[in-house]
Amino acid sequence: MKNEKSSLIMLLASLLVMTLTVFFLFDFDISNREKQAREQGLGLARLMSGMPWGEVINQPGRRGLLDAFRQGQSNPDFAYGVIADVNGLVHSEVTTAGVIVPNAPLPTEPTSWLGQREVSAPDAQNTFIETHAPLFQGNQHMGFVRLGYAKPSFRLSYAQLPLIATITLPIFLLMPLYYFFLRQEIKPLKKISESIDRFTDQGLAGSMQLEPSEQLGDFMDRFNRFMDITQARFNELSHEHEDLTMSTKLLSYQNSKVESILKTMPEAIMVIDDSGIVSYANEKTASVLGIENELIINQKPQHWCKNIEVINLLGGQSPKGALNSVSASSLSGHVSDTDKKLEIKTYPLFSPMDEERLLGRLVVIRDITDQLFEQQRQGEFITQVSHELKTPLNVLSMYSQALLDKDLTSEEHRIEAANVIHDEVERLANLIQNLLSISQYELGGLQIERQRVRMHDFLEDIFANLAKSDQVKNLDFVLDLPRELPALFIDKALMRIAINNLLTNAIKYNKPGGQIKMEVVESSHFIDIRVSDEGYGISEEDQPRIFEKFFRSEDSNIRQQTGHGLGLSLTQQIVQIHQGEISVNSNVGQGSLFQIRLEKDAKAA
Repeated sequence: MKNEKSSLIMLLASLLVMTLTVFFLFDFDISNREKQAREQGLGLARLMSGMPWGEVINQPGRRGLLDAFRQGQSNPDFAYGVIADVNGLVHSEVTTAGVIVPNAPLPTEPTSWLGQREVSAPDAQNTFIETHAPLFQGNQHMGFVRLGYAKPSFRLSYAQLPLIATITLPIFLLMPLYYFFLRQEIKPLKKISESIDRFTDQGLAGSMQLEPSEQLGDFMDRFNRFMDITQARFNELSHEHEDLTMSTKLLSYQNSKVESILKTMPEAIMVIDDSGIVSYANEKTASVLGIENELIINQKPQHWCKNIEVINLLGGQSPKGALNSVSASSLSGHVSDTDKKLEIKTYPLFSPMDEERLLGRLVVIRDITDQLFEQQRQGEFITQVSHELKTPLNVLSMYSQALLDKDLTSEEHRIEAANVIHDEVERLANLIQNLLSISQYELGGLQIERQRVRMHDFLEDIFANLAKSDQVKNLDFVLDLPRELPALFIDKALMRIAINNLLTNAIKYNKPGGQIKMEVVESSHFIDIRVSDEGYGISEEDQPRIFEKFFRSEDSNIRQQTGHGLGLSLTQQIVQIHQGEISVNSNVGQGSLFQIRLEKDAKAA
């Protein structure tokens, strides 16, 4: 029975090898044929696309280009060739026997005129790899050339049988030959196998003696002695095994409890043994360090860490006595390729049996990047707000004292002081309003109240109010709105603030005599509101930061204008809560263009 089973396995293995060989041979042939069809089709289509329309189509008394191409075609997968005008009317076509040209729409976009696609035959039984390319007469697009090749598939033909037989026959013949020699080699071991079977049935309590044979005499003598020793040792190990089983179960239970606790810890946890090798790392470690645990466990820190300070801390090279106490250090992100700031603490692990013996260290790693960044942002925010509040307050104080001065009797000076005080109060009010709006947005308290707004009247009103304001100085205002604009569901008050901020900046940072233009471009799904100016422009270095709070360019032309750097930040947040997008395109000295894109089908919340 065993011999029959081995023979069957050997036969099945040989059949499997032959099947895989034939499969990979066919797969390689199909891949080459498909690649050849694609490359040849694309090359011929490009060649014909460069020829004038008059030379490509059939002419009376002259054989057409497709007929000549058909006669010289050497690729057996070629299926059809078609010359059609831009309306799809076929002017000439050639096909191989039994092929019907599939009806497929021609591309309409110029970017898609040249390309490849897979189309199905009318009978849905074949698939063609079709290459299409445009045809021109001068600069006029006249039509297309379509070249189709049958897509190769797994099909066995009689012509392929000799090749398959040549490949598989040696494999089929080698398997029985190999099996015959293998049987001859293992024949002397048959008696040993039978004796071991009897020994297994009787158990280790029974005896087993093998009679030496001519081929394996020495081996059988040594094997008999080995089995006597094994039987005696087995009796000893049976008693030890019972004790070890109980101890292992207890240790496994304790270990599982410790690992469960370490896995639930919010910090990254590592255990380093007394030789400096990481023996354990919880799942949080990989995300904090940016290194897979497989690269950390069973490795020393210098194999995966780049920071010398961290290597010394984790590798046990700290000053004497540091291993017996808690060591803490805030480190920049050179542990891996990340820029994280980490706080690393190590705790000594002593043997429960001997408190003087150090087994290793427990390492706790916390990612404090966000904490430090938030502290920095809070400090910068307070500094910026203090500065922005201090400047107008100083101006108010100076002009209020001037109004109290008895020597200031000029009506012109009093009017100027009143106007300055009014402007600075308005500036303070705008700053406070922007701060409140931004704070509400960041705390999730900025509510959006959508309503149906007629965009044409809404934008026209905003633009007209800004064009008549006191800020305007010899500027040219241009409004370009389509006659019919769809109504959108937006928060009218918030969107007015966003667009006002863009127009105010266009006025503030424009050059004398420059143009301010607001236009709307409508597409099938979006409305783009564009505000452009001919002012100082924004450098490439500043463009990624203009939507940050309190950011102002170092350019002198920008710095001489009053501002607090909150307008664009608030504008971006208003657009985002409308599920829209805001972008900028600017060149220094040529002006800027800001665009707000809103969805036309956005509904009320």
